[in-house]
Amino acid sequence: MLIEARGIVHRLGERTVLDLPDLTVDAGAHLLLLGPSGSGKTTLINILTGLITPTAGEVRIDGRSMSGANPAARDALRRETIGMVFQTLRLIPALTLRQNLSLAQTLARGRSDAAEAATLIARVGLAHRADARPRELSQGEGQRAAIARALAARPKLLVADEPTSALDDANATTMVDLLLESAAAQGSTLVIATHDRRIRDRFAHTLELAA
Repeated sequence: MLIEARGIVHRLGERTVLDLPDLTVDAGAHLLLLGPSGSGKTTLINILTGLITPTAGEVRIDGRSMSGANPAARDALRRETIGMVFQTLRLIPALTLRQNLSLAQTLARGRSDAAEAATLIARVGLAHRADARPRELSQGEGQRAAIARALAARPKLLVADEPTSALDDANATTMVDLLLESAAAQGSTLVIATHDRRIRDRFAHTLELAA
């Protein structure tokens, strides 16, 4: 079991923003978290990846406690196990795409692999932009670059937060294809959080959250 979330509750003051029954996801399976804005999708993503601590409940990733770990242990587990594609591009502005991937590899695995980085960049269709800096990339190129960076650590879990919400139908399909194909190529579990119902049929497992 790659993801185990038991009895997750999260409150902000007196308001409960997430109350989730048990959630489990097998290694290599894919999950779509679907719901409108305010339904707790991003909160759940942040809890699963250890960016916030739930008010109650436990999260285990790849058999290791995420919710109960100290900050340093969480950082290590996230770095070693999880690749994240955020709504906003989080590449280092001063580094080229190639250098961003090299840094991600080094942080996760203690070393870089130039050949593997080049393969990832080519896989997302950016071989001709490998030496471009983030500000030189278009929105679509930036999204693909973010996926390549997330995959650089060879994550067991690939998490994407609203990757298609700003895209038209054709580009949304291309983005989901890329995420699914990239996850399959590395044997990663893919979790997408979105309000975009256009991609629902692409996933065998869907968890709907209500506002």
